[in-house]
Amino acid sequence: AVHLSPENNLVPFSLLENETSNHTVVLADTGSGKSAFVIDWLQSIKKLSPEPLVFIIDKKSSYGMLSQYFDGDLTVFKRDQKIPFSPFRGIYNEEKIAFLTKMIGLALKLTSPSFNLESEHQTLINKALKSAYLKKLKQHGLEYVDGEFIQGAKEEQVAIDMNDFVVELGSLVKGKKARERELIETLVAKLRPFYGDGTYAPFFTQGQVESLEKDTFFYVYDLDALDSDPVLQTLMTMAVIEEIRCILSLPKNQGRQGILVMEEFAMLGRNNPAFRDFAIDFAETMRKRGCWLITLTPRPQNYFELEVGKAFWGVADNFIFLQMSSDNVDYIANKSSLLDEASTEIIRSLRTRKGKYAEIFYMNKSKTKQGAFRYRQTKYDRWLSPTNALDTMEVLKALEKHPNKWDALEYLVSKDN
Repeated sequence: AVHLSPENNLVPFSLLENETSNHTVVLADTGSGKSAFVIDWLQSIKKLSPEPLVFIIDKKSSYGMLSQYFDGDLTVFKRDQKIPFSPFRGIYNEEKIAFLTKMIGLALKLTSPSFNLESEHQTLINKALKSAYLKKLKQHGLEYVDGEFIQGAKEEQVAIDMNDFVVELGSLVKGKKARERELIETLVAKLRPFYGDGTYAPFFTQGQVESLEKDTFFYVYDLDALDSDPVLQTLMTMAVIEEIRCILSLPKNQGRQGILVMEEFAMLGRNNPAFRDFAIDFAETMRKRGCWLITLTPRPQNYFELEVGKAFWGVADNFIFLQMSSDNVDYIANKSSLLDEASTEIIRSLRTRKGKYAEIFYMNKSKTKQGAFRYRQTKYDRWLSPTNALDTMEVLKALEKHPNKWDALEYLVSKDN
């Protein structure tokens, strides 16, 4: 994209210029225009060929309308409605089993903080997952061939759930010694909230399991309804990230770049070292697959106080700043060696003028590229993806009056003029 500097000079800008990593941190106060800027940048990279995949994990998403214009897939999680998808669906290979083992282990830690999850527990979880899947394969007339974990033309339609896993876990007690029987029985008891009629069972036993093959390149996951339940929000955010990994792994998406935007990464949990490890692992996986992570937060302390925030700060190579309070700027300067005296003063001077422009300062980790420019939102950008409640209401009214989304957009722009 090309922007204007404060002196009205042309400034070329891209977040995809680094050779090894394009993970990005966006720092700005609430109302500074950070979401609008990211949305504008996403529209520009969608013009690349082949068209990149875009994934958004958000609360009260500002990207829902944009997904309509890109014929995207919007998934909204709600406690009292049908579960959008199961974390158990997807192609079952070693990566899938490793994720499920980790997710079940973290579920145990979240609901039983004092429970000591040992390596023996994890081995049993892994074994039960594989056994449950192989049993489900046989039920579908598929086979385990030549030592390969995945076989059969329809394996993407075969999926277990938490009930299948727990039944298989319980069956492992047969012929086991007292120590192993005790480990298994403890796991089955501790997992009670996640199967049968447990509190969280619907999210792990009733999700849709249809194929992930879709003709779409834009995905939005709105987890706002889960905000009141940190356990469920954390596990479902992990499930979404696993789903993204599965989509990126599809043969049709090989060689296609991807962008994952996390509007509030604190959804991944608070100060738990296990989440830091998970964040580092998936950031590295995204890097290897050419999918770049963009994290945003109105609270810079999240990058230095939360384990997951520390991980995202550590893997980032691009840093974008919009208007911030002096206290927040000072906080970052004190906590990180990224900013020197000059860049600190530049960031402190950034301003956002509503309806006119947002000043932006960009730098990479090595400080070989940095500069400032002004982002000016066009009227089309404003109405393509409203970032406040009033504009959203106007868009909904326009869509009622003009069912064709493009006619509605033209109507809103002409009204704005």
